Amino acid sequence: MPLPAPSIKTENGIRYIQCPVRKKWVVLTPEEKVRQFTIHQLCGAYAYPLKYISVEKTLKVNELSKRYDVVVYNRQLQPSVLIECKAEHVPLSDKTLQQIATYNITMQVTYLMVTNGKNSYCFEIKDNAPHPLEMLPEFERL
Repeated sequence: MPLPAPSIKTENGIRYIQCPVRKKWVVLTPEEKVRQFTIHQLCGAYAYPLKYISVEKTLKVNELSKRYDVVVYNRQLQPSVLIECKAEHVPLSDKTLQQIATYNITMQVTYLMVTNGKNSYCFEIKDNAPHPLEMLPEFERL
């Protein structure tokens, strides 16, 4: 179900956006803008239920603490989609793809997406290799 337009406020010269997943106001950084756009896209264009989306949680990768941007769980509550968001001015590079691949060592999802809001690349992991997709699958196929 599409989400209502995001709420934005300014306090003491700092802009904040209401995150529907975390249910709190967060500083509206360039990366957060892309993250919130992506959340709205997941709920609208892909019809992913908000309750199956997780944002900015810690995970361990080779004994290091990292934070993922967005994870979508399937109805069985298994992580299925891992999304890495970058600010619009940050080009999507091999380094970005390596970052999400490293996170997926721990997460073991089937679908990966990297986005900077202007460009997005989606992949399905099959036979331990990434295969490009035009777009993420519908929620029911996760």
